[in-house]
Amino acid sequence: MHYRRITIISAAVIIILAALNKSWAAYSAAAIFLIWFALSWYGVFNVRSQFIGKSYWRGNRNEKKIALTFDDGPYEPYTSQILDILKRYNILATFFLIGKNIERYPEAVKRIQEQGHEIGNHTYTHRRFFYTLFPAIRHDINRCQNLIRNITGINTNLFRQPLGFRNPSIVKMVEDLNMHMIGWTFRTYDGTDQNPERIIKRALDNVSNGAIIVMHDGCDKENRKKDGTVEALPVILERFIKDGYKFVKVSELLSISPVISDQPLTLPSPTRGEGKGDKIRKAV
Repeated sequence: MHYRRITIISAAVIIILAALNKSWAAYSAAAIFLIWFALSWYGVFNVRSQFIGKSYWRGNRNEKKIALTFDDGPYEPYTSQILDILKRYNILATFFLIGKNIERYPEAVKRIQEQGHEIGNHTYTHRRFFYTLFPAIRHDINRCQNLIRNITGINTNLFRQPLGFRNPSIVKMVEDLNMHMIGWTFRTYDGTDQNPERIIKRALDNVSNGAIIVMHDGCDKENRKKDGTVEALPVILERFIKDGYKFVKVSELLSISPVISDQPLTLPSPTRGEGKGDKIRKAV
């Protein structure tokens, strides 16, 4: 059942129980509120939760495919170095770009597209949307969307929330924009930890069929180095290739279209990329 419907029903039941003015009713109302509150916060902080809205976090467990994603770029020289490595191994990835970095490095965006990689929206400022008002969310997402479209001609429908934190306003905004919220199966935590040995260990310890992996080619702040990511990436790729994994873009892993179209599309389950899912309307 949809989050907003559950919220309305829960609120109505709590009000009715409160109006009864009996001790059992008061305890029941408090219990319902605590359950709703716990589920809501679980949905906010867990990218796998579907309670407050759909979020894709892995593909088919039965296929030995994985999707490598890079957040917070473009950011030079690291984006170009990572593109060189991916080209060397003939691997395609998905890049979730920050708008303010797109403005600084438009040529890197063009190269990402020219090499056949996929591009997603990671907002303009990497704003912590958890406490942001609805109009500011729309403006931030649209600003990044326009930059991507102006440079590449692509109207991407792939969106990744900064830090993975969501709230009902963000989910509603993504739905209104006819975009897919893309989470992850695991992170290498190279956004904050640039020790290559630890980055490699996290990748090798957590990989599995259908995994969506988060690495970083950039950052939302200036003068942040990504040398550890660049050093770790070839080791990770070689090990995954040796283990028989096939690298695919996020849209292929999840069997979804990477761009917004004006045609309805039947999507797979958002949790695992399996099943028929729901029909979602899309509009340019």
